[in-house]
Amino acid sequence: MYYMSYSDNYYSRTRTYKLDSNKLNESIQCDVCIVGGGLTGISTAYYLSLLDPSLKIVVLEKNKIGWGASGRNGGQLLHGYSSDDFSGQKNISVEEEKILWNFSVDAVNEVKNNIKKHNIDCDLIEGFLLTAANNRHEKSLYKQQKILEKKYNYKNSIFLNKSELNKKFRSPYYQSAIYDSFCAQIHPLNYCLGLAAEALKNKNVSMYEGVEVSSFKSNQKVFIQTSKNIEIKSRYLVLSCNAYIGNLSKKLRPMIMPVKTYVTAIESQPQSVLKEFFEKPITISDMFFVLNYFRLNSKNNVIFGGRVSYSNVDPIDVEKSLKKIIKKIMPGMEKCKSICSWSGHVAITQNRLPHIGQLDNNVLFAQGYSGHGVALTTLVGKTFAQSIKGQSSHLDLFSKLNHSKFPGAGIFDTPLLVLAMSYYKIRDILRLY
Repeated sequence: MYYMSYSDNYYSRTRTYKLDSNKLNESIQCDVCIVGGGLTGISTAYYLSLLDPSLKIVVLEKNKIGWGASGRNGGQLLHGYSSDDFSGQKNISVEEEKILWNFSVDAVNEVKNNIKKHNIDCDLIEGFLLTAANNRHEKSLYKQQKILEKKYNYKNSIFLNKSELNKKFRSPYYQSAIYDSFCAQIHPLNYCLGLAAEALKNKNVSMYEGVEVSSFKSNQKVFIQTSKNIEIKSRYLVLSCNAYIGNLSKKLRPMIMPVKTYVTAIESQPQSVLKEFFEKPITISDMFFVLNYFRLNSKNNVIFGGRVSYSNVDPIDVEKSLKKIIKKIMPGMEKCKSICSWSGHVAITQNRLPHIGQLDNNVLFAQGYSGHGVALTTLVGKTFAQSIKGQSSHLDLFSKLNHSKFPGAGIFDTPLLVLAMSYYKIRDILRLY
């Protein structure tokens, strides 16, 4: 097994937490074994340690805690799901749909509460703009705002016309927006590591880095095998591998598609440059199928994400590729130097709703957040902890969501998805004009 350290990205360069993880050299027993040291796994360990400090909890991470999407995403702390369309979910009632929506709002609150409770140094800044680049987008925005108000009784967002938008963000590319005062931005790696540090204050919680799990068998107990033939025996297993589930579960892998995303971080800019576009630090995204998402943080860095690769073939120059988009949105900003640019995988589902549930009574899983995991992962971890402790949780409701397999998962799914996504990309281009 090849053990990987953090990729060179803005978050790994500016992290303020360093964890003392353990080395797994012998077989062990525990109450709960968590595979995957991202936000879902770390949150599960954290909340279990609060609910029952006597539990022996083990987290196994193939690389480093927060190494995957949890530690290198766009840092947008948003409610909702990648798709808020529940029309195809025949098992979900209107009331249950509202419960799922409220879960996503509670998830944002949960992250904020953890940050404040433990004074986690992760640059929390509230304020989000969902922008429209054309009339079709604007019509959808206006409709979405009405749904938020009337269906969900959500009061923290307002529709902005062009002149109102200009008071918060100025761009020739966007014509209107929804402004949400509740959604926010964070430094995701610092949040993940900060929460892990809190969990590790309980001596019954252990985190092992550089451990690859190769298989598991579940009966009355779960037997987990590592690539070095070390065995972990546990009462419960939580699979929080997301895009990196690989061959560990043949049931879970076909339900997701790992997709590569790209981000660049522009070095700190003077106010004279930033004021041309930003009134103050804020996070922004648009409504294209392959969306652009970016934010100005408190250090005056613009962190910009855009483009995706469904084929795993990277652009020849990630920074140059992203700056072509930046030039359209913030003309002149593309000339500013980037600190670094990076890529990473997220897992999407066919319906863009998260795939969460149980393989059996003592094996739980979560995957396929489809780009909306920064907030949801924390409350899913709490949900897992509550379920393991026999408390009422939302796990059964998430299990009711219908999910379809990607055709030819792991073999033919990539070329099929590339073909499908090419259609959406062309559609976005055509609808701009």
